[in-house]
Amino acid sequence: MRYGVLAAVVLCFGCTGTTLRSGTPPGTAAPGYERRWHSSFLFGAVEIEGPYPLSRICPKGWSEVQVGPDEFTILAGLFTLFLYSPSRVTVVCSAATGTSPPELPELSTFTR
Repeated sequence: MRYGVLAAVVLCFGCTGTTLRSGTPPGTAAPGYERRWHSSFLFGAVEIEGPYPLSRICPKGWSEVQVGPDEFTILAGLFTLFLYSPSRVTVVCSAATGTSPPELPELSTFTR
């Protein structure tokens, strides 16, 4: 019974992510900051790495910062009973000025 409750807690709370958007059109992920390993302790309450210098990472501005777990970071947390709680971070820089957002593929319509 105890392991079932623990599994339910991990499944409900261990798979959440956060995305911050600046409002500028997204470009590409910054080199070295796509799904970068981000370390923390005690369920993410104590940060090891300080704030990311976004003005240095994306000199022309940032568009999105995504933080969330994946299967490997959850597994690392399980092995340490979430004393060590890593996650993944992706920093997306703003698109160059004067560029339009990427074109979306056209959706095919079904006919009878």
